[in-house]
Amino acid sequence: MRERSMRNALHRNIDVTYLFEFGKNMGFTQAIWVTYLAYKGLTLVEIGLCESVFHLTSMVMELPTGMIADLYGRKISRLLGIVSNLIYLFLLIFVDNVAMAFVAFVFAALSYNLESGADTALIYDSLLVNNATESFTKIQGRREVILQSASLIGVVVGGVLADIDYNLAIFASIGLAVVVFGIGTRFTEAPYPKDQSKFTKAFANQFMKPWKMVKEQPELVFHMVLVAVVLSAVTTTHYYATAYFKSQGFSLTLISIFLVLQAVGAITGGLVADRLKVRFNEEFLFGVFPFLIAMAVAMIPTPLFVVSLFLMGLADSVLYVVLTNLINHRISSDQRATILSLNSMFFSIIMIVLFPVFGMFGDRFGLDRSFYVLAILIGIVALLNRMKIRAKR
Repeated sequence: MRERSMRNALHRNIDVTYLFEFGKNMGFTQAIWVTYLAYKGLTLVEIGLCESVFHLTSMVMELPTGMIADLYGRKISRLLGIVSNLIYLFLLIFVDNVAMAFVAFVFAALSYNLESGADTALIYDSLLVNNATESFTKIQGRREVILQSASLIGVVVGGVLADIDYNLAIFASIGLAVVVFGIGTRFTEAPYPKDQSKFTKAFANQFMKPWKMVKEQPELVFHMVLVAVVLSAVTTTHYYATAYFKSQGFSLTLISIFLVLQAVGAITGGLVADRLKVRFNEEFLFGVFPFLIAMAVAMIPTPLFVVSLFLMGLADSVLYVVLTNLINHRISSDQRATILSLNSMFFSIIMIVLFPVFGMFGDRFGLDRSFYVLAILIGIVALLNRMKIRAKR
């Protein structure tokens, strides 16, 4: 009877996750923070450095927070993530210099770190107990649809609120985060083997697991780095596109509507990712979609930017779903959150460099030229990946 009750509770984790992530990803500051910091007086270079602080913190804290999730529970980690997000939002209200902005983005990064890895690990292990892991890819696709639908709403509503008053968007995000925390208390921790050693020894043991995986599965690591490169380009393009569109005279409300197209593309990607994985293999998808992203980035400064936003969302979503499915199928439960955090760490390392360099280049030569250069760089990475795939055959 108790086992059946546990299985039902773990099955409910899926629905709780859908609701939790819908609220979490509907934050109303996601599309306006670049223009908000510019409004506060920060330059493009300083804004780029804020993003670097975010990713530097992520790089340092990804593995420790992943280990926290593996050693002490994914539910605790996810709830702490919401607390960190609340601190970030409160600090954002009072930002009046770049140093304060840096502190705010440290907490924004911790919020991301504490959720990263713990979210997918909780889902996969819940399915593992119920012998339902074959449905993981479909669930990941649905999560992408929910995430992007929430993001779509958040972008539009956030843009409208910010056009009235930036602080209105921030306060609305704070209220939403409090509600999401309440939803998160409904999670049930999935059972999985934990290191019962003392604190320092347990952390030391957990810390060695990712490096063992790197040696044993170099092909998986290569896929993680490849996807980190192209998705960091998508993220960089997404945020600087808001500044570019604003420089072209578009209102925040209209920019938010433009970004809806990217969310629609991501929703579409989430819906078709499972079918694409079945129809084609991972190598094919990892080989084709980086070229699609390069083409989309190059179209941002052109009249075809509406098409490019859709394509970026589509490719981003498909690559994320396929990669996380691949990682979870190859990694054991006791290190699942840690390895997923390692995957996020690769993304952070690239963003630390890419985001401020893009901003510096944009300040000096114009954002339009920056998009073209970034597209060329992605194309080179995609070409090298294709050459590797062909050599392997």
